[in-house]
Amino acid sequence: MSNIEISEALKMKNVIFVDVRSPKEYQESHIVGAINWPILDDLERETVGKIYKASGKDSAVQVGIESVQGKLKDFFEKTIALNSQYDAIVLYCARGGMRSDTLYSFGQSIGIKKLYKVIEGYKAYRNYVIKQSVEWLALDPLVVVHGRTGVGKTKILQGLESKGVPIIDLEELAKNAGSVFGNIPFDEKPPTQKMFENMIFEKLRTLKRPIFVESESRRIGRVSLTNEFFEAMIRGEHLLIETSIENRVDVISELYKPAFKMKKINEAIEHLRKRLGHKKVDQLLEWIENKEYDKVIHSLIVDYYDPLYDYSIKRQKEFDQTIYYADIQEAITALKKYYDEVINE
Repeated sequence: MSNIEISEALKMKNVIFVDVRSPKEYQESHIVGAINWPILDDLERETVGKIYKASGKDSAVQVGIESVQGKLKDFFEKTIALNSQYDAIVLYCARGGMRSDTLYSFGQSIGIKKLYKVIEGYKAYRNYVIKQSVEWLALDPLVVVHGRTGVGKTKILQGLESKGVPIIDLEELAKNAGSVFGNIPFDEKPPTQKMFENMIFEKLRTLKRPIFVESESRRIGRVSLTNEFFEAMIRGEHLLIETSIENRVDVISELYKPAFKMKKINEAIEHLRKRLGHKKVDQLLEWIENKEYDKVIHSLIVDYYDPLYDYSIKRQKEFDQTIYYADIQEAITALKKYYDEVINE
């Protein structure tokens, strides 16, 4: 049997990972880029588990085999298709046991020569994610981009990425832009904590150094940065981006105006009554009703965001460089120059 360690499997070129766990297990977290071919669906897995506890392994295996038999034709067609596209097909289940063994044996029986099975399965992958992330982050501090709300940190990072600078867009991975309005720009469901860590690991595994990230608190929406990642941010280089409040209003307006029109922001603003007071919140809601969105954005910057961000900036105390821009392309150019100087040292 072509058993393979996860560390070796991840080094393979033109490889596809096939997760044979149930859809629920896959949705919870999986190897980044893996596709899901469940040997047992969620109900079948639950049923087999109950039989195992009540009647033992042999009875559970018998029921499991009956469930798998009806799927073999589909597995055959899919495996043949993948065999023509990839140089390696790597199977894994929860712990490298019966589920991946079953599909591997079937693949071998129909003559698939490019088939591998991960030793200890997804458990081994998660252990590797944790171990390697800790090692990489200890060696390579991050370049952290700071700035008050609306300076366009995400837009700047995207501009850097287009110029070949390695970045990790933490908000995009977390599907949350921070603060009480953070989930509004994202339609996708936020990842689980494990999946968030897996996606960061994949970035660390594939990107050159140094990596640029936006300054974040430890928690981003429903997920949190690991202690090691947060500490790598603290140890890293720190760059402050500044611009006029007019530019900041424009940046936020571009991002949030669709949400204003759909009244998505009203509910979020209601949560600010304790912090801003009833009078201010009522005024904001009136401006939204009158479609005076720039007034809402300007007020939120001054009364809500800036006091919060000024506190975090004061904690930072010193920055390695401060960049003021009139046009956002100036900031992108300045940071690209900073990156070039670092890698050429």
